[in-house]
Amino acid sequence: MLKQILLGVSAIIITVIVILGSAVIYQKTTMQPDLPHEEDCEIQQIVTTDDGSLEAHSYWCERGKNTQWKGYEIWLHEPQPDKWQRIMTTEHEGCIKLELADQKLEINHDGKRGDMFLVEPVFLFNDAQGVSQSLSVQVSTRGDAVCPGSE
Repeated sequence: MLKQILLGVSAIIITVIVILGSAVIYQKTTMQPDLPHEEDCEIQQIVTTDDGSLEAHSYWCERGKNTQWKGYEIWLHEPQPDKWQRIMTTEHEGCIKLELADQKLEINHDGKRGDMFLVEPVFLFNDAQGVSQSLSVQVSTRGDAVCPGSE
């Protein structure tokens, strides 16, 4: 009887450890990826809100062993608390244009809509006065995407 109870408790403990371990691995690899570093990524475009409380950065990155992943990463940056958040990735090699106005970020590209992996369509940030604001993200293929160096 005691043996069965210890076996059940051990199974519960192992299950909890596996779940917590998986959550930590997911958090480190997906929710908090490495920031774009010079050796992996090259800045393509930066757009800023009028009050300077939020920036959107577009990077061309080549990551992984033997640069197995190549594509764009779009990041939001709040300079005041120095908070970074990756909002989109794509293996698209074409052109991308960012436009930031009126609490809306438009990511315009010349590829297929299905190639873009958007984390969330709405993000929260604090403006220059510390007031919580929302930013909606729209991905489009409007036709005026710009390749680096052609602006």
